[in-house]
This record gives sequence, structure tokens and C-alpha cells, in this order.
Amino acid sequence: MDDNRPSRVVIGVGNPYRRDDGIGPLVADAVAQELGTDADVEFGLGDGDPTRLMTMWCGRAVAVVVDATVSGAPPGTLHVDVSAPPPGRAVSSHAGGITDAVALSRLLDRMPQRLVLIGVEAGDTDLGEGLTDEVMASVPAAVAAVREALG
Repeated sequence: MDDNRPSRVVIGVGNPYRRDDGIGPLVADAVAQELGTDADVEFGLGDGDPTRLMTMWCGRAVAVVVDATVSGAPPGTLHVDVSAPPPGRAVSSHAGGITDAVALSRLLDRMPQRLVLIGVEAGDTDLGEGLTDEVMASVPAAVAAVREALG
């Protein structure tokens, strides 16, 4: 682990070629553009792989993960979870990747000091580019939630 890394990380999880699943990278990029390079924040992109997520958030004071969710709520609904999900609870559109990363991180003592999961309910995760209107409309609220989570 590199001690020179910023103490906070924002990880945008998703695939921009699967419509609303691209919300995570889009929100992470929007926050990066707002904060610039002077902030003590690193920005990363993930595909939901548990090991990569664990590596990105290990040793951080704050890790904020933004991803599309599929819970049955209306598309664009914002979910903010400041407690890591229990095993088996799906919080992402990536078949438990974040849940698995949390379980593995706990097992290996690699959790960040504070983990905030920000999910935006997806409406369409089929192949294609661009967010649906409902999910695009939630971007400002998701960006604000990330900024609040960063402190």
C-alpha cells in the first residue's frame, strides 16, 4: 500500500456501454471535474471486480463507491448506504461484486475507515450508450451525495 495516496477515494463502478450501468463512472468523473487536482481525493473506475475494489479502497480514510443498483425502485432513485452491505445483499448491478469486495476486505482487514455506497437505480442496462432520462436527471443529486460523503 502506498502511503502517499490521497486519504479519500471515489470509485465509479460500471460499464458505459450498458446504458444506465454507466452512471458510476459518469458521476465519479463529474466530481473529479468539480474538485480538480488540488483535492485530497483519488478517482478510480471499476468493473465490480472484488479484488480491484478492495485494492482501491484499502487504507483510505473514506471510500465512496458509486454504482447502478437494481432493487425494483423507480429508475433514478438515489440510495445512500453509509454502512457496508451485509453478505448476500445485492447493492449493485454487478452480481454482488461490491458485496463480495466488502466480505473479502473484512476477512483480510482491508476495509477503509469509512465506506459509503451511492447507488442510482437503473432502468435500462441493455447494450447501448447513454443514460436514460430518469437516471440522467439523478446525476446532480448523486454528485452532491458524493461531495457530502467526502466531507
